[in-house]
Amino acid sequence: MLDIRRRSLLAAPALIGALGASEAEAQQAQPLRIAMSIGDVPRLWGGPEAGFEGVRFGSYFVYDSLTLWDLSRADAPSTLRPGLATSWRVDEADRRRWIIELRQGVKFHDGSPFDADAAIWNLDSIFNGNAPQFEGTRSGLVRGRATSVGSYEKLDTHRIAITTREVDATFPYQMAFLWFASPAHWQAMGGDWQRFAMNPSGTGPYKVTSVTPRQRAELEANRDYWEPGRVPKAPRTVLLPIPDGPARVAALRAGQVDLVESLPTDTIAPLRAARFQIVQNAYPHIWAWRLNVTEGSPFADLRVRQAANLAVDRDGIVSLLSGAAQAARGKVTPDDPWFGNPQFRLRHDVAEARRLMTAAGYSATRRCAISVIMPISGGGQMVPQPMNEAVQAGLREAFFDVSFLPVDFATAINQMRAGARDPASRGAHAINVAIPSMEPNTGWLIYDSQLSNPRGINWGYYNSQAVDAQLRVVRNSFDPAEQSRQMAQLHNILIDEAALLAVVHDLNPRALSPRCRGFVQARSWFQDYTQISLA
Repeated sequence: MLDIRRRSLLAAPALIGALGASEAEAQQAQPLRIAMSIGDVPRLWGGPEAGFEGVRFGSYFVYDSLTLWDLSRADAPSTLRPGLATSWRVDEADRRRWIIELRQGVKFHDGSPFDADAAIWNLDSIFNGNAPQFEGTRSGLVRGRATSVGSYEKLDTHRIAITTREVDATFPYQMAFLWFASPAHWQAMGGDWQRFAMNPSGTGPYKVTSVTPRQRAELEANRDYWEPGRVPKAPRTVLLPIPDGPARVAALRAGQVDLVESLPTDTIAPLRAARFQIVQNAYPHIWAWRLNVTEGSPFADLRVRQAANLAVDRDGIVSLLSGAAQAARGKVTPDDPWFGNPQFRLRHDVAEARRLMTAAGYSATRRCAISVIMPISGGGQMVPQPMNEAVQAGLREAFFDVSFLPVDFATAINQMRAGARDPASRGAHAINVAIPSMEPNTGWLIYDSQLSNPRGINWGYYNSQAVDAQLRVVRNSFDPAEQSRQMAQLHNILIDEAALLAVVHDLNPRALSPRCRGFVQARSWFQDYTQISLA
């Protein structure tokens, strides 16, 4: 641990304190410095690894998508708003076909124009394996979040059409995960995506000035950004990968960083006492195990899945996290319009868990051995080792013997994409990767039986006729209110079937230096750092 902290702190920028300069001058010279919980700078090529923390920093800083998230409010869940698309509508003659109006006057960081040709070039880079700009790894990182794309075409200079594989009223959410890179700059980089990732060009609010792998990415404000209100208020920003939580906090206390992601919860009270800013908010997140339900896995049995959910002391885990979480009653919180009314009530009931396990053929002498992939850090993972050990202790009381397969977060994401049957998953019965719930594709369509590797990230090969049928209803619900009602019914089925081991909802605490001003923590996995100014 000491070595990890030492390396992490060395990776953080030194305090400026120029000779002869006043403290105010030194602070003015410093950039906004953000400590990320991931172990490396996510590749800045418009297809980020490292989960949604990688998306937060590796995509939305440098790139824009067709639809964007409204991150301006702390008092309501984030919703979609126009981005590089100013409007979108379904073609009533073919409800699989979406007509998309592109924003005019937008330029990439290298000065080349964003238009329909650039949009089609980018779509080819993800979905056309024969295109020269196609790159398999990058494609895979995007396709899993845009599973409905079937075909696409240019209509005119500023309009394109995307046709989905089937009718899908939720497609505008997937448009938020298609990011657009500069074709001209890719050519200037010799058609090499690795070179491009070190010197990228998007349309986003930040321009990249340098990347040092495993140490830092330096960015500057894009003064020509198409949305003037989101030109970053800090002229320069530095992203620092510091995977060890105590090392991130030590860097904050030492004045070496200004903002800490994934704040260890046991540091909240001491940091608040030291007058650091602590911000947290409910957001669409469930800390959970995704379950392998393939033949031969114990979790193929509904009784075992339900027993596992009843064996977990969620309130105890909330206490472990110093109150910076909510005990899960489903994939979403009960006040969410998608919650519905599940009949299977998530609670701590060891006696009922044992009864179910006995009915499934297990006992104190015939125990259920399972292995779980456990990332050691990463976005949304909170403090995975003590939390997983708490889950392990609860399951032990219900005849489970749990062993862990610890990996770094990037490896876990690759395992999740590969699927439970792939040798990379090492025969694991579950994978502990937090699940978003803010939109249907990443948090809900992962249970579609047709969306396992390579089309999607149904890691455990979940296969339920009831779920598949309800997903079809959701995809055919174009009215927003009706779509919400059908999403609630989908939630009922998933919880009644115990499709996941749901543990807690994170409150996503962050710590900021007293010199930071203007940050609003949205109820989203993504955040808008452009509004932060430095006192």
